[in-house]
Amino acid sequence: METHKKEYNAKDILESSKEEAIRYREKLIAGYWEFMQVNSQAKPGEYCAAAFLRGKHVKHERVDNVSDGIAVTLFGPGGNYRGALLGFSPLGDDHGFPKLKSGKPVLVTLKQGNIKPATLNAIYTEMSPTAPPLLVFAVPSIEALMGGMEDDWHFEVIYEGKSIADITWHGGIKARDQLKQCLAGQPFNDKSH
Repeated sequence: METHKKEYNAKDILESSKEEAIRYREKLIAGYWEFMQVNSQAKPGEYCAAAFLRGKHVKHERVDNVSDGIAVTLFGPGGNYRGALLGFSPLGDDHGFPKLKSGKPVLVTLKQGNIKPATLNAIYTEMSPTAPPLLVFAVPSIEALMGGMEDDWHFEVIYEGKSIADITWHGGIKARDQLKQCLAGQPFNDKSH
């Protein structure tokens, strides 16, 4: 018989959950990086990815809220694919991304930093029926993708004249270093920051 059973206090649990939700909300509004290998069977140095997630802060009449935001992800090579990918995905259901057949090219305009906008094809992908869509741009190499990383960098993706992804990251140099570490076959120092 267990005699030292801890009593649960519902108010403390609710307060703890509320505080955790507030911390996550603030982290999402500020934007943060996540690092992973996107294939569970990945060998060291393959399928390395760095994603920057940022929610939008929306002020309603009575409430401050975090609405849907955007993730920008840098994918490294893996398997037979030796190139890299730059991807954009909405963080929620309220977005302007097109609804297309997975694998279909889609013509969009990509603006990044102070570089002249480019109109080019991205590939529309859905990883599962419940996952948000992903628009990916092929990049010749991970070195080329990382070579263009700045500490603070802005992206905008425009589809049929409407902005569907607009995000600015921070901490890009540290993220690049984390990505390099993974590509060298070393584990990430930190899964998010």
